[in-house]
Amino acid sequence: MTAHQILEAIGPELRAQIFTYFQTNERPAYRAVIDSLTGARKLRPQFILEKSRAQQAEWMLAQLGMKSNGPIIEQILQIWLLKSQGAMLTTFLDAAGIEHDGKGQVDELPDDIAEDKAEAGVKALLAAFPAKQAALYLHMFQIQRPEGWAGLTKAMEAHPESKL
Repeated sequence: MTAHQILEAIGPELRAQIFTYFQTNERPAYRAVIDSLTGARKLRPQFILEKSRAQQAEWMLAQLGMKSNGPIIEQILQIWLLKSQGAMLTTFLDAAGIEHDGKGQVDELPDDIAEDKAEAGVKALLAAFPAKQAALYLHMFQIQRPEGWAGLTKAMEAHPESKL
């Protein structure tokens, strides 16, 4: 899945949760995204920032619907996962046997994830977190490599709740 497809598939509830977190807790990153999106539309950032938070989120979501903004979507989702969902990240990485910094940051992605390790990671995530959020993380993890990981793909396919 592409970042666009993931954003569309997570549904309005989780999208709203992510955007609210981003607006409230990641102001510098939020401002950078607004600057980037308004610059592409030849607008002043203040034009958007003067709107209500709901209107800002609505405008941002409309802009992110453009295919050229896929990398921005990916950044927003990664920031949300890394900054607010650390427990989810470490749960999967620990269960899958992937080394990380203790906060979910992986310096070097593995070349291969064995099917049994991927299965353990998927099961651990689905047992501990809401299915939509776990599925979002799994899909975002998969797009970190152009072809993803075959073992993780099989593990995700075996669990319908991990589909978006």
